[in-house]
Amino acid sequence: MFTCCDSNNGLSNSESMLELHEKSGELAALLRLLHDTPLPPAVQPREKKSEFLQFNPSTIIPLPLLKSLLSVTADKYALDSEIVKILKAHLNAHAPTDGLGVYGFASLHGLEWEARNASRYVLPLASYRLDEIKVIPDVIAYHKLVRLQDFRVRALRDLLLEEELFPHGQFPFQ
Repeated sequence: MFTCCDSNNGLSNSESMLELHEKSGELAALLRLLHDTPLPPAVQPREKKSEFLQFNPSTIIPLPLLKSLLSVTADKYALDSEIVKILKAHLNAHAPTDGLGVYGFASLHGLEWEARNASRYVLPLASYRLDEIKVIPDVIAYHKLVRLQDFRVRALRDLLLEEELFPHGQFPFQ
């Protein structure tokens, strides 16, 4: 039954060797991910309803490790959809602190929802230096970001211009 796991199985040492192209750190992180599936990032309580969600930094997978897990291993090793969902939640937890970086990574890997979510935290593009903007993978992703920002500015402008200053006809200085 377990002949596939025998030490030789009728094969020479060179035939039973498995070559992996990932670095040892990436494989160690993958094995740890499979052994101890992480929990989603913990949300900190908000002081005001208008504030964005804030996550406990100690519960978030570090961004460089997360990028490696999502880009290199998730597709290649066909991780379970629940694990990928948790990894995406960790990616979204990084958006408030590194909106442009998360947007660029998500755009590069076809994570449309995560890219749109991260775009909420991206400052006006003119405020970034050239080396910072380089995380956006291509012109299409850059154009989508410009359009999203323009749409948000127009929506806010329309909302403010249509709002009555004194909706009940009561002026405070009468």
